Amino acid sequence: MNAQLQSRLKNILEMPYVFQLILDEDSNQDIFEEFDMEQTKTTLGIYNHKLVTVISVQQIDEGYYALFKHRGEVIGWTAIDGSHYVYPKEAESVKVNLETLIPHPFNREIMGPMNLMIEYKDRLLSSKSFVEVDGEKLEMLFLKGMLRGFVRSEDLQKSRVMDEICLLKADAPRFRDSNFSVELPPREEDFEAEITLYFPDLGLVKLQHNNRIFWMHDTDIDFDFTPYNAYIAEAKEDVHQYYTEERQKVKSIIEALLKKQIQLEREADRAKTRLHRIETLYKNLRESKLGRIQVELWKRRKRRAK
Repeated sequence: MNAQLQSRLKNILEMPYVFQLILDEDSNQDIFEEFDMEQTKTTLGIYNHKLVTVISVQQIDEGYYALFKHRGEVIGWTAIDGSHYVYPKEAESVKVNLETLIPHPFNREIMGPMNLMIEYKDRLLSSKSFVEVDGEKLEMLFLKGMLRGFVRSEDLQKSRVMDEICLLKADAPRFRDSNFSVELPPREEDFEAEITLYFPDLGLVKLQHNNRIFWMHDTDIDFDFTPYNAYIAEAKEDVHQYYTEERQKVKSIIEALLKKQIQLEREADRAKTRLHRIETLYKNLRESKLGRIQVELWKRRKRRAK
């Protein structure tokens, strides 16, 4: 286990909190039942190399075990040794600079075969966490909540969050999407809009008017974007995100655990009901005429055997 992960897990044992991992273990190792770590449930298999949420950590002898959840379902406990800790960061809307992108080998290891040039082309993605691989930070990119890969910060074209009002000309070119593929019709008169995002490297601006979102070139807007051209540093851990995200994760974890408990209770109820039906059927059969005859036959056979 790398020293960084071990240090994190030790801290989490002392001050527990919900966090995420990229599982990177032996696919054949066991997963144990969430309520009984002595009971094997399955093997890690399809969950290896997945982004998971860790609910709890235990240290047994010299090893660490994590109780994890994947896509809303509590899966169970498994040993943690080579997995990658996920650092939360401030969420950013980004595009990938395909001209400078050299895909990191970690993508193939975790994501499998992917053509990242096609995957990232014209895509607006979200960067909200990162991992450290061999001392290098790789930002985790998401599309509609799904992990789509790992990219170095220098290969990202990042947005600046804004909250500014500007006056737009009625005939200024406006577009429905960030790739400027669908142009919107001109308006009858000038109007005010709110600038919400700005991509300085691309001259790309996201605006909102009456709950409608559209995109424009910065050169078509009468606004001074100079203060928003400042250089953005590499990804860094944002401890505030722990508390923001943990509230959301804890809610989903409680729901998953309650769902599991209800399932177990239903299974127990079904088992009790089935046992009761069998006992009732046996009692009714034993007390029937045919049942009494059969019982008498068994008694005679037993006496003959003696």
